[in-house]
Amino acid sequence: MLTYILLVLGGLFLTLFLLFRTKEGGMLPAALKTVTSLLFVATAISGAVNNYIVTGIASVPKFTFIGLIILGLACGMVGDLTLDLKVTYQTTNVRHSDIYTYFGMAAFGIGHILYITAVAIFFGFSAWTILIAVGATAAIFAVSLFCLKMQFGKFLIPSIVYALLLTLFLACAVAGGIITGFSLPILLLIIGAALFLLSDLVLSMIYFDGNDSRVLIVVNHVLYYAAQFLIALSVYYINMKL
Repeated sequence: MLTYILLVLGGLFLTLFLLFRTKEGGMLPAALKTVTSLLFVATAISGAVNNYIVTGIASVPKFTFIGLIILGLACGMVGDLTLDLKVTYQTTNVRHSDIYTYFGMAAFGIGHILYITAVAIFFGFSAWTILIAVGATAAIFAVSLFCLKMQFGKFLIPSIVYALLLTLFLACAVAGGIITGFSLPILLLIIGAALFLLSDLVLSMIYFDGNDSRVLIVVNHVLYYAAQFLIALSVYYINMKL
């Protein structure tokens, strides 16, 4: 029950954040966003506690999966809040702005490495997912650079590496479903990974295409938080693997 209460609260605080979020930033939207991000971490922790109460966490793969997912969510929270500091403080110093961006991307990248590891340990890993991820990343950047004419500049290489992790997470989740069967937790991870990828595609339009419309900002955040809460919810249902 607590897990679902946290989900509802997450939706409520996300709505409030989007209502108050402006291009000028401010402490109120920053605070609301912080609470929303804390809530998806709390959702996973609640799911872990429920697992312990109901069945215990004696299985090493299960314990590892839960721990890695929670750590990955924490990294996502740090990355998201770091990127939002540029909006909150409206820094005009290019060097400081770049530091926020690099640190945020690094935090998200580490988070995805933790997600990928969690899926590989608990649901299995297939080497072909790497080839799929490389192909998908190449296609994304071919469209972004040559069709949409996005200007990545100094962030091109970090963006490619990060996109590779995004697509690898999705490919690994799908592979996990194929290997073990498409149970509820792996379906939540697949949908979460797909939404995460979509949210960052939208974010790249905001960052590297100069399109910071209100609609794209709302779509980006809705997709992002939906992804994180679904990933967090997989911890609650991990007993349904078999």
